[in-house]
Amino acid sequence: MEFKQDTIGEIVESESQMVLHGAECYGEYFINASEFNNLLNSFIKSVDDPEKFIAMAFVFQVRKYLTLALFSAIRRHHIQTSMNLRYVIEAGQWAAYAMGNKEQEKFCGKDNNGILLIEDKHEKAMYRWLDDNFKVKANETRRLKKIISGGAHSNITYAFQNFEMKSFHDAGFKTTFFDPENDYWIKTDLWSVANTVLGLLDLFYGVNQQYKVFRLIDDFGDRFKKLVDQNNQLKAEMMSTDRFKNAQKLANK
Repeated sequence: MEFKQDTIGEIVESESQMVLHGAECYGEYFINASEFNNLLNSFIKSVDDPEKFIAMAFVFQVRKYLTLALFSAIRRHHIQTSMNLRYVIEAGQWAAYAMGNKEQEKFCGKDNNGILLIEDKHEKAMYRWLDDNFKVKANETRRLKKIISGGAHSNITYAFQNFEMKSFHDAGFKTTFFDPENDYWIKTDLWSVANTVLGLLDLFYGVNQQYKVFRLIDDFGDRFKKLVDQNNQLKAEMMSTDRFKNAQKLANK
């Protein structure tokens, strides 16, 4: 499909159409990411420990920025997808920490004027707690964040993603608002969105088993397993492509 991007009106209309036609254009990749997003927004049936309200605040942050990451991926904004996913993972790490720690001073301090301060010691304490109590999942979230870190920061690789030189007979520069249409890139971003939800839901489930902060919806297990199986099938499909195999050969040289 052709999406216009010369004016603000065209951009708004094009982005709307990209989302509405996501399943048509990218099939199971969009559907799996969307269904994972739906599960993330509905997996809690009730909150049994309201004193852990800080945890719920972070869970709501995860939900918001995961939806933004999904929209960014389907609207061909790879860098914005990466930035949102990094925020999602960090909010998820804080959410897990808050499920086991309710004291506000473990999250922030205050200056002489009563203004909240988030210091390095708070972040270090959070990561240390995850490592001490949920080492496997802590490593997985760290790995997820490392995978997307390149796109979450400005660098020369992505600087040329929306920039190119015109031909000699039409000298100048060409820039675009949307990333180039690349089926593999977009499917990769959609899979990453789904895989991030997969990892965080698994983390929340494990922490909640110990701290009983909330109850899960009755069909959580069945829905989660079905989506995980689909996500693994999509991963296998992508890894079987010549593009992936060639990239692996280059990486191993």
